[in-house]
Amino acid sequence: MNSRRRVRHSVWRICAAALLCAAAGVPAQTIYKQVDSAGRITYTDRPDTTPSPRAATVPALDVANALASNTAMSSRHAATIDANEAARRLRQAQLEREQGAERLPGEQAHGTGASEANRRYWQRQADLRRVVEQAQRRLDETGRLLRPHS
Repeated sequence: MNSRRRVRHSVWRICAAALLCAAAGVPAQTIYKQVDSAGRITYTDRPDTTPSPRAATVPALDVANALASNTAMSSRHAATIDANEAARRLRQAQLEREQGAERLPGEQAHGTGASEANRRYWQRQADLRRVVEQAQRRLDETGRLLRPHS
């Protein structure tokens, strides 16, 4: 049995050494990543020889004005998306709470009060209620952002 193990280890070492020797002879190759004007990515073994276009310089004030002009619309759009997501999460939390009202296996008390729910059940119910409350608060917060300021 011991000689069989030695033979197996020897064969394993010979195979490992052969793989190392074979890998040592493989030269490394450089791969270049190129992105064209349409955003398509190409991998090649030759570097890109086309000159890259220079970035246009824009005064910082022009950039700030351009961003400020888009802020109201993009903020409103983002707030709408956020409110829709908050409403979806609230519906999901309410559904999970309704479906979680039944006792699960292991949530039944043992002994004299066997018909009552145990601590696990009440903890799970508290967690489900807390998730619904958090979702409701989040929906209320996002709704305030969408209402026009008076």
